[in-house]
Amino acid sequence: MTHDRLACAVVIGSGICGLAAARVLSDHFERVVLVERDDLSGERGRRGVPQARHVHGLLARGGQHLEELFPGLRDELRSAGGPLFDHGEMAPTRVWAGAIPPVRSGVLAHAFSRDLLESRIRTRVVALPSVELRAGTAVEELHLEGGRVAGVRVRTAAADGEKGHSEVLEADLVVDASGRFSALPDWLEKAGFPRPRETVVDAGLAYATRTFTAPPQAYWGLQQINQAPEHPRGVYVAGVEQGRWIVTLFGAADDHPPADEEGWLEFARSLGNLHLDRLLDAATPEPGVHRFTRTQNRRVEYAALTRRPDRLIAIGDSVCAFNPVYGQGMTVSVLQTVALGRHLERARTRGLDGMARRYQREIARLIRLPWLMSTSEDLIWQHHREGKALPALLRASNWYKQRLLYLAVHDPEVFRLFLRVYHMLAPTAAMAGPRILAKVIFNGESPAAQRAVN
Repeated sequence: MTHDRLACAVVIGSGICGLAAARVLSDHFERVVLVERDDLSGERGRRGVPQARHVHGLLARGGQHLEELFPGLRDELRSAGGPLFDHGEMAPTRVWAGAIPPVRSGVLAHAFSRDLLESRIRTRVVALPSVELRAGTAVEELHLEGGRVAGVRVRTAAADGEKGHSEVLEADLVVDASGRFSALPDWLEKAGFPRPRETVVDAGLAYATRTFTAPPQAYWGLQQINQAPEHPRGVYVAGVEQGRWIVTLFGAADDHPPADEEGWLEFARSLGNLHLDRLLDAATPEPGVHRFTRTQNRRVEYAALTRRPDRLIAIGDSVCAFNPVYGQGMTVSVLQTVALGRHLERARTRGLDGMARRYQREIARLIRLPWLMSTSEDLIWQHHREGKALPALLRASNWYKQRLLYLAVHDPEVFRLFLRVYHMLAPTAAMAGPRILAKVIFNGESPAAQRAVN
């Protein structure tokens, strides 16, 4: 059966999520308008990406779906200098219990700068005949007709401090992909709708990044994972295009890496990571230390609104922003765009009315497990910062995770499974299957047990 294409969709924000959403929408709409507040004429891409200079993680499942949306993207990134490698074999990993021996895992990780990934995807999206990019354009408010969203009012930037031109972009569907600092709750209130409830979990984590030029190493990635509450500090390193290495230090519970170069280096040396020390010894730094401190997990309950306008959806960080240190954000956003495609396919026969509510409910279900994985650790840090005792469930989950990471150092099977779950290639429940559960109970150790022995 042949279906008519829908008329017009507007996407707010041209980050990874917005670009992927525009790609999906282009299969169903005659016209897709991508609204981006930043001027994209410069070489560094969007200025409004506070994390652009830091290490970015695209989990294997997210990479698979991006490849489906943009065939050949993986090879294109590799040709541009972004290495693809086995995470277990080519990314030395340290946890509280020590260094995990390298092991071939079959889990492929991809390293690249955010600018490279975003620019290559943007080039493909704007080349689609149905997509129109409106850069230097800010959304001011929602445009409603008869209780549903019928577009957005935008203002185009102008030179010499002028306000620019204001107009309404009419649309049959509006997608908010404007990120963790989305103004959508304000727009809803302004339009007379309830403000959605927000849940925030704050580990008090911040990170600071420097970029280096260095000779090739025996690895492409490097990670030292912090562990609540005894080990607040950690690091992620990625070898990216043009022989550069991005080194992101992080610390939870307000134990933050300094923003000056000398203090940053002292923090890095405090980790006692030989791979990192050798890299820094051989590297030539680029000037400057770049910090990011607004790392709270933030979930906005759009699906729970009892009164909301139709034809409006929130997606990606706009609806659920994770602590970036866990690397879930881009992958969870891409999974949401895949779900959007399924709903739009049904809408071509059933119509768009009611689709936004159904889709928002599915997104609430989709983010549930990633949210629990991220916040289970950060809730411990939050309680630690506030001097509060841990609830029994948090104590139990932390006990289990500590012993699991101990086993990852000593048991390749556990480490392989850990990587598959981390990359969303296996369900979280696999970490508590009968075989792994028995190993954790009978063979695992926790920091408290090791302190007692020592």
